[in-house]
Formats: sequence, structure tokens, C-alpha cells
Amino acid sequence: MAIKELAIDVAFDSFNPEKNFALANAYYDQGQYSSAAGFYLRAADRGYKTHPLIAYTSLLRMSLCFTQQGERSATVYQNTLQALTLLPGRPEAYFLLSRIHERNKEWQKAYTFAELGLVHTIASYNQPLPVYVEYNGPYVLMFEKAVSGWWLGRKEESKELFTHLLDNVEMSQEYLNGCINNMKLF
Repeated sequence: MAIKELAIDVAFDSFNPEKNFALANAYYDQGQYSSAAGFYLRAADRGYKTHPLIAYTSLLRMSLCFTQQGERSATVYQNTLQALTLLPGRPEAYFLLSRIHERNKEWQKAYTFAELGLVHTIASYNQPLPVYVEYNGPYVLMFEKAVSGWWLGRKEESKELFTHLLDNVEMSQEYLNGCINNMKLF
């Protein structure tokens, strides 16, 4: 459905979190991040109690919208934390928080969120999210743990994690290159 039709649908049922989410996704897919963020906010707000998976995903997608816009790091962080508190048993928010801290060179926080996220990939089965939020599976948490662990002086653990990833896990090219480049440090 095109944005125009989705917008008309939302206009007639503005409190429906699924319809707001669909419109937000359409804007997101076209790179219209400001508009997408507004409808993700509505989806999260209206689906908080009735559609927690949509609300969780909306909060994460909203943080990705603000990341695309730049210079909104506090908003990105707060949205991701809100998602984490909504569904703390899911790994995606832990990954995004770990990545934020890794990019800010806050190694202990990055390591901690990666470790917590890994626990939640093992502890329970999680229904797939309705859209992509840059979480490719448990290996991205392992990668974050390995990177931050290296900087915390856990070099052997880091090396073991990178080796495990390279030998046992099918990864995206970006993470494969990251593992190879990090292994050159040893």
C-alpha cells in the first residue's frame, strides 16, 4: 500500500497501533525519517499495552530514525532504553545499546550490554520482529562483546570470540570483515 493510502487509513483509525506502524514503516523505507519517527511514536504510545512487540519495535526504529538524522544521541539512547524496559527479555535493544557504547568508546558499558543481550538470546525464544532493526542475530552481540572485551584487557576471551565467529558463524560481510580486521590485532 502506498503512503497516501496508508495515511488515509490512519486518518480514519488514528488510535490503531498497527496502522500507525505500517505508515511509519512506509516513511522509513523512503528515507523520510522525521515523518517515520512521528508515526513510530504514535504506534508505540497507542500499542504500549495492547501491542507490545509493535511498541518495542517502534521505539527501536524511532532510535534508528534519529540516528540517521544525526546529533540526537540522547534521544536515540532514551528510545532504546524505553524499548529495553518494555520487553527486557529480547536481545535487540541490548545490542543497540552495546553498539552505542562501543562507538563512544565506553568499553565496560558496551561489554555489559552485550553480555546481557547474549543471556537473552539463550534464555528464551523470541518471536521475530516485524521489521529489521539492525540486529542480525546473536553473533552481533558476540562481536560487540569481543571488541569491547579487547579494550578491557580481556584479550584471550576476545580472541576466542572472534575465532568462534570466524569458524562457526555465518555473518554479514560487514561483521566478517570486522572479525578479520580485529584478528590482525593479535
